[in-house]
Amino acid sequence: MAGQISTPRSRKLRARRLSLTAAALASTVLMGANAVQADVYGFQWDRPPGFDGSVGPIFTNTEAGVVTNVTTQFDSVSQSLSFIAAFEPEPGTGQLPDGFFLVINNGPMPIGTDGEYAILYFDAVSDTTPILTAYSYNGENGADSFFDGAVAPGNQAPDPIVSSENDPTFVTAAASVDTTGGRVVSFTIDTSAINSHSPLYGSDADWNGIGFDENIGIWFHPYSLLHPAYGQDGFLVPDPAGTSWLEWGQYPDQGEQFHGWFDATDQPSDLLIPEPASLALIGLGVVALSGRGRRDHRR
Repeated sequence: MAGQISTPRSRKLRARRLSLTAAALASTVLMGANAVQADVYGFQWDRPPGFDGSVGPIFTNTEAGVVTNVTTQFDSVSQSLSFIAAFEPEPGTGQLPDGFFLVINNGPMPIGTDGEYAILYFDAVSDTTPILTAYSYNGENGADSFFDGAVAPGNQAPDPIVSSENDPTFVTAAASVDTTGGRVVSFTIDTSAINSHSPLYGSDADWNGIGFDENIGIWFHPYSLLHPAYGQDGFLVPDPAGTSWLEWGQYPDQGEQFHGWFDATDQPSDLLIPEPASLALIGLGVVALSGRGRRDHRR
């Protein structure tokens, strides 16, 4: 497609520039945990035995891999957000996620609300450094927020915020790592540019960006077999049909068997205390990164 700039070589160059290592990820979370106690919040979920994800307030779908752990931390002073999710293979297909989109807020389900929250896209198709892009969330229940800016009927102009393709400084650490029998995806970002964004749709007074406090809402949708593409501006472009960041025609059943989710509404979070126990969220990522190797993406 004309205007696309993403290649394996360019992604490797970006990986060198970003220097996203296990040490960076660990040090970032450590700094957050030693910040002012009342300003650092954390949430952790471990999949209970026998959990089928069909009864709320936490709903899950395993089509892109079975979510076994979700852990996140937000420092409202430093504006640092860390997120880690661990997966086991989907039982029927063995699929694991190649990326995801994510909305995090202070509790309410974001679907149907535009001009208030940011949506983050995490692309780990490359075996080097994941690409992260952020947009104003348009409230739609789908993967097309990056090219449709508002919930109103029709496609409005998108509202892009920041991309690691043209501004790698907002990403402190990011990884997608195969473990024994599974995969761990993780990032730590500086949300300052996201949270100070002036939305194209809606008012500055309503803008919440991304982050959480005493309560958290998570809208986390992993995908397998992604084929994302990027424009000269560093942001995602639609597939040839103009419908998503997936080329749906390549997958049976419109790709739905490669799309999972973890949706949590109004879950209580914890104030983090400055001790090693509060760094549990980093454990999965650091252990996985220490043994990281090239991954076969079945391309």
